[in-house]
Amino acid sequence: MTNQNVVVVICGALRLLISATFPSLRSQLDNTVEFSTPFTSFKSLSEGVFLYDNGFPLYNGGVVHHSPLLIAFMSVIMKFRLDGLLYAVIDCIICWQLMEIVKSNNATILQLLQKKDHILIGIIYALNPLLVLSNISGSTVIFTHFAISSALYFSSKGRYTTSTFFMALASSLSIYSILLVIPFLALNVRSSEKAAGSKQFKMLLRDNLQSYLLFFSLLLLWSYKVSYQSFDFLSACYFQYMTFAKSFPNIGLWWYFFIEMFSSFIPFFKGVFNLLLVCFILPFTIRFNRLPIVAFVLSLGWIVLINPYPTLGAYGFLISLVPLFDKIYGYMKYPVISFLLLMHAVILSPLFYHLWIDLGSGNSNFFFALTFVYALGLSSILSDLIWGSLRLEYDGRKQDFNKRVTQI
Repeated sequence: MTNQNVVVVICGALRLLISATFPSLRSQLDNTVEFSTPFTSFKSLSEGVFLYDNGFPLYNGGVVHHSPLLIAFMSVIMKFRLDGLLYAVIDCIICWQLMEIVKSNNATILQLLQKKDHILIGIIYALNPLLVLSNISGSTVIFTHFAISSALYFSSKGRYTTSTFFMALASSLSIYSILLVIPFLALNVRSSEKAAGSKQFKMLLRDNLQSYLLFFSLLLLWSYKVSYQSFDFLSACYFQYMTFAKSFPNIGLWWYFFIEMFSSFIPFFKGVFNLLLVCFILPFTIRFNRLPIVAFVLSLGWIVLINPYPTLGAYGFLISLVPLFDKIYGYMKYPVISFLLLMHAVILSPLFYHLWIDLGSGNSNFFFALTFVYALGLSSILSDLIWGSLRLEYDGRKQDFNKRVTQI
């Protein structure tokens, strides 16, 4: 058995072992605001499966906010009580895909790798405690991560049509994944050896965009059929997510802001927050057009930072992609500070939430302060990635730590 297979086995065995040893851990984690939101909750998914199996409308009660395709798929899996095994297998596949991406000969990825240590990225993913706990909690964010990692994997292998399908699947599962299409198309086109001239570039861009739109349209049509020929899923899964219809505490920046705001101002500022989320994606893609994988990860990080319902599972997935850029580690200025910020936030946020909700000896400001620590830690990681990528580009893709460059 190769080292790569050993890492994959460890990834799955660890998750299955913890689930079997602590059978009540799933329900406990699913009730935490760090790993569960109304749009990723396993409890909500189970409710959707029950409604689907009994022929009831999925979205009438305002409880279910999952894609009808996911509900239909999980209906088959949960009949045989294989959901725990499925979650472990999906994490194993993601772990394997990330290692294969590092091993690929894709030029856009090779220029950021120094040692091509694919085992390291697999170990980081397999043993990441945020991902392990997110997996055990049953959070449906894992399906979006699977679609995104599959899109990156097939793109690195030159199978661009298949990669656009998985990007469309990610978009159908999580609405803000649509924004990743911009850097993803740049990644596909830049990765292609045919993209030599401007005509070829435009043709490849057009073909990839057409494939994505076709697959996304077919998935929406299939969702319409699965949800008993109703378009209610558009509001329940997408529109309510974008408009923060469920004002539940989470580790994001939206909830406290809109709880404290006068109702007449809420629609305007929801639009502002969504505009803030959208407006950085294209600049990332344009500035790092020669390093599209950087633009993709930065865009993903920005979505995790600003979206209304973030979870620690999304944080863990983003952190697991950082080892793709080992050439820029030496340029990073605040890795220790970023790690400590996130570690303190992960440890203290459940304590502060317990003080606020369960004991009543604190207030919402305690917990909300920790959401700023989460945001600061992730912002520090993103700023380090931006600075490191710019330095590597300035040094001609060759590391030069002796050169002194001053930020203006």
